Amino acid sequence: MRYLREWEDKGSGRRSQAGSEALVLSQGLLLWLLLSMGGAWASRGPLRPLCRPINATLAAENEACPICITFTTSICAGYCPSMVRVLPAALPPVPQPVCTYRELRFASIRLPGCPPGVDPMVSFPVALSCHCGACRLSSSDCGGPRAQPFACDHPHLPSLLLL
Repeated sequence: MRYLREWEDKGSGRRSQAGSEALVLSQGLLLWLLLSMGGAWASRGPLRPLCRPINATLAAENEACPICITFTTSICAGYCPSMVRVLPAALPPVPQPVCTYRELRFASIRLPGCPPGVDPMVSFPVALSCHCGACRLSSSDCGGPRAQPFACDHPHLPSLLLL
């Protein structure tokens, strides 16, 4: 390995052009090595899947109907990059993006055994595409995770596949 020396112009006190270029080159090489090693360390952990449609089993029931139905549909799920202010500020909090519907359609299922006068239809969104953005209450449950999201109070019917 050859070591580079900084040569000084006599009387001017400035580095020579070759020494400056070599220093910049070595700094660039060092930066590249550090960044590539950091990427290797970061990739050793489990990767978080990005926001996308996935299949999920949900439950539908009505208090007036004696049966609960579980069904499979597509929902939006996955990681969305976000930021949090490190120092508290007088500014409002930064809105946090969530994985939500970009395009969706609504589907319906009929709950069996409902008494006359009770609407047996339950509508739900079906994800066609997803993106990271603000949660829209019109099509999403913007609350936190549930302890038992698929639990029913009534007996179950076999699962239905509705995509």
